[in-house]
Amino acid sequence: MRPTRMLAATAAVVCLASALAGCVSVQGCPGWAGYETPDDAADSADAVVVGRVVEKVSTTDFNGASANIWSVEVADWLKGDGPNRIEVLSPPSACGSNTEPYLDEGDPLETATRHGAAALFLVGDDLDWRTISPVQGLVELTPDEQIPTEWPAP
Repeated sequence: MRPTRMLAATAAVVCLASALAGCVSVQGCPGWAGYETPDDAADSADAVVVGRVVEKVSTTDFNGASANIWSVEVADWLKGDGPNRIEVLSPPSACGSNTEPYLDEGDPLETATRHGAAALFLVGDDLDWRTISPVQGLVELTPDEQIPTEWPAP
């Protein structure tokens, strides 16, 4: 290989390695799984509870964005086991220093404080629960207090 080509190839490799190293160090937003039905979300969750979101108790940092933590009165543990009152983090739709971490209609757990019982699909453990995703972490129960077979229309 000619010295000029060797120098060009070495420079290209160094530039590519630098670019890739830059990509590795950048932290992006988490990718959230989408679930076809509430039953699919329940299958993937560590725990499923039926209850009422009562009130916001605090906020914390989640992937660089402000996330709300809610108190939930649990009427029934459909999957898993635990106390009759838990705290649940509502993961934000956005990440980083966004002024509006909950996009579109806002924090779904805040919305849930204004309606009846809901099913919450949770991941984590007794000390650190969060909903399974920002948009499919809970669903309001049907009038006969069942988990709906399909997600409500937006």
